[in-house]
Amino acid sequence: MSVLFTILLMAVIGGFIGAMTNYIAIRMLFRPYKAVYLFNKRLPFTPGLIPKRRDELAEHIGKVVVSHLLTEDAIRARLLDANLQKEITDTVTKMFHEKMQLETTPNELLHHLGYENAEVRSVAWLETTIEKEINRFLTAKKTTQMSDLIPAMLETELATKLPHVTDRITSKMSIFIASEEGKIQIKQMLQKFFEEHGKMGSMARMFINVDSFSEKIQQEGLKLISQEDTKNLINQLLTTEWQNFEAKELQALIPVEKQAHLAKQLTSELIQAVPHDKIFNQPIQVMLSNYETSITEKVIPFAVERMLDFVASHSAEIVGRMDLAKLVETQIATFSLPEIEKLVVEISGRELKMITYLGGILGGFIGIIQGILAMWI
Repeated sequence: MSVLFTILLMAVIGGFIGAMTNYIAIRMLFRPYKAVYLFNKRLPFTPGLIPKRRDELAEHIGKVVVSHLLTEDAIRARLLDANLQKEITDTVTKMFHEKMQLETTPNELLHHLGYENAEVRSVAWLETTIEKEINRFLTAKKTTQMSDLIPAMLETELATKLPHVTDRITSKMSIFIASEEGKIQIKQMLQKFFEEHGKMGSMARMFINVDSFSEKIQQEGLKLISQEDTKNLINQLLTTEWQNFEAKELQALIPVEKQAHLAKQLTSELIQAVPHDKIFNQPIQVMLSNYETSITEKVIPFAVERMLDFVASHSAEIVGRMDLAKLVETQIATFSLPEIEKLVVEISGRELKMITYLGGILGGFIGIIQGILAMWI
């Protein structure tokens, strides 16, 4: 009976020692949190392993996360995943539909974003910018010939249209001369001519019938205008005038002293042409209502796809700029030691308990062996 009692006692003692040894070893991973000193000498194993090598551990975890978890290929594969794209598209579409149920004007939206008096400030900025740019252009180009300012496409188009302009001019002239108004105008010109030439004019009126002479001039004028030589002459005159216009410098057409006034006038006309009241005070939803289907079916999916593709294409640069390893290291460094201990225990609590139990089992088994050996020795 004493032999069995001795073996059991040795097993209990061995088990207790094994369990307590493992339990203390586990606790020594975290504790003590700070170094303990005795007679200005730091005691061994203080602080615990993790507190002592906390910075090294945080740095190593950061490198492991970037090297093996959040790799460039893993991030790119996730960003290009069709399911992720669909989820983001559905989320953005849902948010868009929710916003379309509201009535938010650009003024209200900009006010919400902290931009007060948006309409007044925007119009003032636009007016100042346009006037400044017009003045800058007029000053920079004042010695430039008009031929260099006019687009080549416009010159080509004008050269093509010039004969048509000539035809239109002669046509309008023929219609006017042939009209009753034209006839009256010719008659008035003849009467004025006679009146301006005094006695010679009065004498001529005695021999000339103004009405018949007006009709004759009218007929001859129509013949003259319909002649090809007349059209060629008008076309040549128009071409010459256009060439003279192109040869002039900008300052010849817009003198420097009138530049500021012209810039202000042009700016005023442009500002008035912009319906800024409608732009800033009409609900955004009203402006987008006609395009809601196109936005949800085409614009949002395309924008999400392009965005994810862009991020995936630049994932290496983004990861490098974010310095994820340093970010993880910094975050871990912000954890307090009790938080780290609690986190590890929550994740590996069962395993740590099993290690303690295993130490007790091994200690008990060693105690039994020792008890048996003690009986033989």
